[in-house]
Amino acid sequence: MNVEDDILSAEYALGLLDGNEQTMAHRRIASDLALATRVDWWRDQFEPLSTDDYAEPSATLWSRIDAMVPRNDNSIARIRRWRAAALASMLLAASLGAIITLRPVTTKVAPAPMPAVPPLLLASLTGKDGVGATIAYNTAGGRLTIVPGTLDTSKNDAELWIIPAGGKAHSLGTINPIHPATSQARTDIQRLIGVGATFAITLEPRGGSPSGEPTGPIVASGVIAGA
Repeated sequence: MNVEDDILSAEYALGLLDGNEQTMAHRRIASDLALATRVDWWRDQFEPLSTDDYAEPSATLWSRIDAMVPRNDNSIARIRRWRAAALASMLLAASLGAIITLRPVTTKVAPAPMPAVPPLLLASLTGKDGVGATIAYNTAGGRLTIVPGTLDTSKNDAELWIIPAGGKAHSLGTINPIHPATSQARTDIQRLIGVGATFAITLEPRGGSPSGEPTGPIVASGVIAGA
């Protein structure tokens, strides 16, 4: 959160805003969870400063202060700066009080570990016409992203297969030969997709291979490597 929003949340908590400022702040807080949370935090900070013994300012106090402000284009800015400075002083006092109270307890917070980047596997499938497709596989989520290249399917469907090293081909279904697409790999297929395995694309009848095994010619293939 930037300094301006922090001051805004503190002013709102103290009830220093009025008119359009208050209306606009209220609308933002209603839709901005972070700002609303900060307002609640400031209210908790100011709670110890409140007291039942206070003097009610006279009705003419603000008009007298307003009369003392020079009449120029910067008057509103001056008031804003004066209010921000006063607020900053109050916050500093409250912060120092909190520091003094908590000072005997000293703890070192270890930096949060950086989130691990999900391993990504890549394969470039090539054939006689060039790159037939590029495939990226997210091992953490089991999602396949297929970006087709040069695939001439004619009246057939292009079907994608995974062939583990030394194993048989397993279908991943037909793919769009023109538009990129992302799909979720079946659980039983995910364990077969790894470095050293091979992706292959064959031409099959409409709807895919009727036997569950490759029946048409291989138009592109490529070995899976790490990103």
